[in-house]
Amino acid sequence: MSMTVGQYGTAGTSLILNEGIRQIQAEQSSVAWQTSQGTVSSSISELGSSQQTTLSLSPKLAELGAYQSNISSIQNRLSLSSTALKQITDLAQSLNTQLLGMMSSEGSLSSTSSAAADSARLGLNNLGTILNTADGNGYIFGGHATFTPPVATPSTLGDSQLAQTISGLVSGLNDSNSDTIFSKATSASADNSTSMSVFSSTLSLPADQAVYQRASDIIGPDRETLNVGVVATEGGQSSSTSTGSPIRDLMRDMMIMTSMKGMSTTTPGFSNLVRTLHNSLTDTTNQLIDMNTTIGVTQNTLTRRQGIYSSVQLSIKEQLSNNLDVNLAEVATRSSDLSLQLKASFSLIADMKNMSLADYL
Repeated sequence: MSMTVGQYGTAGTSLILNEGIRQIQAEQSSVAWQTSQGTVSSSISELGSSQQTTLSLSPKLAELGAYQSNISSIQNRLSLSSTALKQITDLAQSLNTQLLGMMSSEGSLSSTSSAAADSARLGLNNLGTILNTADGNGYIFGGHATFTPPVATPSTLGDSQLAQTISGLVSGLNDSNSDTIFSKATSASADNSTSMSVFSSTLSLPADQAVYQRASDIIGPDRETLNVGVVATEGGQSSSTSTGSPIRDLMRDMMIMTSMKGMSTTTPGFSNLVRTLHNSLTDTTNQLIDMNTTIGVTQNTLTRRQGIYSSVQLSIKEQLSNNLDVNLAEVATRSSDLSLQLKASFSLIADMKNMSLADYL
C-alpha cells in the first residue's frame, strides 16, 4: 500500500514552508509600499537605527518652514511699506518744488499759491489714503493695532480740527510772527488729544514712543523677533519746528500750504513762511528717504537669513531622504527575488504533497 509523506513526518516541514511563505508575502507587501510611496516604511517605529534621527529632524524642518513663512510675510509687508513711503516722499518733493516756484519772481502771484494750496489739499487726502494701506495682515502703518486704520477719515483731513486750527494760525500771518505761527502749528500737530489728533488713539503718541508700537514677528530660534515696518507717527525727539515724526511734519506743512491760498509775496510774512516750509519739507524728505533706506537694509538682512534657512532645510531634507527614501532599483531587485522565492516555495509544497514515504526516504 502506498502512503504519502504528509500522512506522517512531513507535517513539520509543511509548517516551516508555510511560515516561510507568510514571511515572503509580508516582505512583498512592504516592498509594494516602498515602491508606491517611495519611503522605507509607513511607520517611524520600523526605521530601526534611523528612528531617533528622523524624529529629531522632522520637527526642525517644520520649525524652519514656519520661520520662512513668517519672513516671507514680513518681506511682503516691508515691500508695501517701502512703496508707500516712496509715494509719501514723492508728495513731499512735489510740494517742495511748488514752494521753490512760489519763492521766485514768476511765482509771486496769488494764483501760484492758490494752485499750490489746491495741490496740498489734494495731497492731504492722498497721504491719508496711503497711510491706510493694508495687506492680508492689516494696516501696514498701524503698528500693534493691526486692524485699526491709522487715519480714521482720510478724505476729511483738510477739514479736521487740526487743519482748522492751523488755518486760523496762518490767517494771522504778519511780518514778525511767521516763526511763531510755525511753532504753534507744530505744537498743534503734535497734540495727541482726541479732539486734535487725526490718528487713531493707539498711534496718538509722541514720536519717540510711537516707534515702540511696531508689530513684531518670530523669525528664528529662541523666539527671536523682528519689529515690522513703520508706524505712521513714529520718529525722534520733538522740537519747536518738528513733531519728531516726518509724516506728522509733512501733514502739518500740507495744512499750512492749504491755508496760504490766495497769498502772494505782497502778503506780510509770506516769503518767510514759504522759506520755513521749504526747509521743513527738505528735512522731511530726507527723513522719509532714511526710513525707506532702513527698510531696504532690513529686507537684505532677511533675504540673507532666508538663504541660510534654505541651506539648512536642504541639508535636513537630504538627511531625511537618506533615512526614509528607498532605492527603487534595489527595491525592484528585491521584489523580483521575493517573487522567485515564493514560486519556489509553492512548487516545493506541491511536490511534497505527491511524495511517498519511499520518495521521502
